[in-house]
Amino acid sequence: MRCYVDVVNEERQRRQELDRKKAENDLLDRQASNAEDMIVAAAEKLGIGQEALVFLERVANARRGAMKGKIESVVTEALRLIYGPDYRIELTYSMKNNRSCLDIELVRDIKAGEVRRDMDGFGGGVADTISVPMRLLVLIGSKQTDRFCALDECWKHIDPERVELVANFLRTLSVDLGIQLLVSSHHERMIDAADKAYHVRDDGGKSVVEGV
Repeated sequence: MRCYVDVVNEERQRRQELDRKKAENDLLDRQASNAEDMIVAAAEKLGIGQEALVFLERVANARRGAMKGKIESVVTEALRLIYGPDYRIELTYSMKNNRSCLDIELVRDIKAGEVRRDMDGFGGGVADTISVPMRLLVLIGSKQTDRFCALDECWKHIDPERVELVANFLRTLSVDLGIQLLVSSHHERMIDAADKAYHVRDDGGKSVVEGV
């Protein structure tokens, strides 16, 4: 009788160990699959980044003066329209650790001279004012868009009194670059600068789109 009980216990332990190992294998399979998905996503982002890097290298080399000046001009126009005539941007291309680098400096002219800040010193609204036109120029130059771009909640950190200035700049940017912009925003004053405007409201968990 004792031997039968021992056999049953051993069999039960084997099954428990088998179930445990199966659960561990399933977890490892899921982790491996998630890691593979992350690698694929990172590779896709890297591909887009490399396209942008190639474009910026062309800016710095083949047509360095003209293209670099174009980018600085567009972004500086944005800064001055939204924040005033004392602001401008300067781009500096360099090689660091065998990698292409683009340093971005925000420059403000004051009576005592110049105040310069790098990317770490930008507030949310200023960062959007610099990054949005730069991204559009990179996309156009690297042929990653067909003259159409969706901007999701850009300038959400902008001061309320500057919203109308942002809206007017987006309209000017759209015309100057020949690109159609689809802008989503919680700022109602954006509507005045749009060719067409729509309001999206929640209706029992469903999004309802209505013309304005």
